Amino acid sequence: MIRICMLVHKNYFQDTRVRRYAESLTSLGVSVDVICPEEGYITNIETLEGLRVFTIPIHHGQSSRISLFFEYTAAFILYFLKLTSLYLKCHYSIIHIHNMPDALVFAGLIPKLLGARVILDIHDPMPEVYISKYGEQTHKLAQVVIRLEEKLSCLFADSIITANSNFRQNLIKRGIPQQKITVINNYPDPLIFDRCGYTQDSRTKKEGFTLIYPGTIAARYGLDVPIRALPEIISKIPVIRLLIIGPNNGYKEELKNLVDQLNLAQYVTFHPVIPNKDVPVYLLQANIGIYPARKDAHMDIATPTKLLEYAAMGLPIISSRLKVVEDMFDDTSVRFFEPGNEKEFARCVIELYENSTIREELIEHANTIFACKYSWKQEFQRYVQVINQLLPGMSEKISPKENFTN
Repeated sequence: MIRICMLVHKNYFQDTRVRRYAESLTSLGVSVDVICPEEGYITNIETLEGLRVFTIPIHHGQSSRISLFFEYTAAFILYFLKLTSLYLKCHYSIIHIHNMPDALVFAGLIPKLLGARVILDIHDPMPEVYISKYGEQTHKLAQVVIRLEEKLSCLFADSIITANSNFRQNLIKRGIPQQKITVINNYPDPLIFDRCGYTQDSRTKKEGFTLIYPGTIAARYGLDVPIRALPEIISKIPVIRLLIIGPNNGYKEELKNLVDQLNLAQYVTFHPVIPNKDVPVYLLQANIGIYPARKDAHMDIATPTKLLEYAAMGLPIISSRLKVVEDMFDDTSVRFFEPGNEKEFARCVIELYENSTIREELIEHANTIFACKYSWKQEFQRYVQVINQLLPGMSEKISPKENFTN
């Protein structure tokens, strides 16, 4: 039996990309172990649906750069020890490391020396993420170190996976051999984001006119823009409601303070993070899905999976005009506004509120693009090819089922 171990420095149950890999593999009879941080109800080891989830005694989520550095350092030591210990018992064929940080790939040093093949999965390229968080001019030396870490990590890995073609091109420009890099796009799970699986009732139980954003809460996602736009929107849509779903953190508190300053508490609801399987229910009770991200080195090229989730669930979309979004959709399928421009955002909302025909046209065109271009089945088959190519000497290979739909 092929055995694979995945290592991710996030809560496995909240990382949809890692879960799709692991659960898709187990559906094909592959043995999968996952190592991740200890998070509340997940401690030590948990076995479910044919895979095992092991944890290390550390919590992810430090805010400052110094605390994050110490978190990553402590986590690396614990991952190294845990992965080495498990490998000596289980003899994994593949070690699949998910960034961030990239240096976690070196936790697979002993397994690699003993014959395992190592995959580095770059969900987000660290140089662009660093600039996005801290600015282009911030700590040039740190940026040099991060690029060196990325390059050494990629050279150590036997194969590199990344989440879109923009990331791949940037890696190649930084000297990473292109033959090592495979793009596996981060598409929604069709078993979860399937509007046909919900009754018509769930689409009609809507109070007021709701804008929804479920996802990461950070300054680069521009969530202050819809809040600042609300006073103008309210003058035309008194029943407007803004629903922001995501983890509690410092930036979420800043947004709450902004809401209080503008006396908008009755129009804005902040909801804690929810399991991915519950997101469709919230989407179906909303009227518009929003993506107000700001333009920067990372956000301009990072795939916004939530837009694909909106399209999958038949929700009209308002988005910042970013390169990556224009690569995915066009003006017939998404209502664009210039990043950071709350007045233009407000006009988009008011236009869609007043014209149901435009809303339906956006849904129809986005649905056509989504159905034609985006398939997790296709992406998973590409992943299986990567694994099989790393195991040329093994008689046993992974064979995707013909009816595989995950």
